Amino acid sequence: MLEELLIPIIQMYGSWGLLGVMIIQTIIAPIPSEAMIVFAGAIGIRLLDIIIFGGIGTIIGAILAFWIARKGGRPIVKKLVGDDWIENLDEWVMEHGKVGIFVTRLIPIIPFDLISYITGVTSLSFKDYMIATVLGAFPRMLILGSIGSFAGSILTWIGIGLEITIGLGTIAFIVLMWMDRRGYISGFKKFIFEKLMGRKK
Repeated sequence: MLEELLIPIIQMYGSWGLLGVMIIQTIIAPIPSEAMIVFAGAIGIRLLDIIIFGGIGTIIGAILAFWIARKGGRPIVKKLVGDDWIENLDEWVMEHGKVGIFVTRLIPIIPFDLISYITGVTSLSFKDYMIATVLGAFPRMLILGSIGSFAGSILTWIGIGLEITIGLGTIAFIVLMWMDRRGYISGFKKFIFEKLMGRKK
């Protein structure tokens, strides 16, 4: 699995590896960036570096995802993320604009990539999209990086070394990806989206 190749990049190259992974995971395969950021914090990458490098990588990935969607249209977005949330999202974006996109950027459980691709096929301007994305990306890194750093500190406090932390993080990430691909997490994501968008069942 691709995610198993991305994890060592963060381990080997630290902050720069995180920046690259944030771009790769958006374009090549929509892998949960949230798990990558928490993992980076857990293995000891400085919180400030996570905010800066992770934020920049996420923004670059978001730009690329937006333009892939805008140039490729709905067919390519459906192939990448499915069509569950494309319908009626244009209306939602027009109602909430960049404020709505900003809010989704701040909620860690809402996939960054999904919003990036879907917004590309809505009528939201690239300028408004970028304002919301840039303003939301760095606080998101702060939240997720803090969670990872806290988890890493707890593991260190109870005597678990870096090697075991990396091993546990890798296993947890693989299990999360397996659960997501099996559809066990999708129901929860849909519930959050329905509440956010006010969609009727």
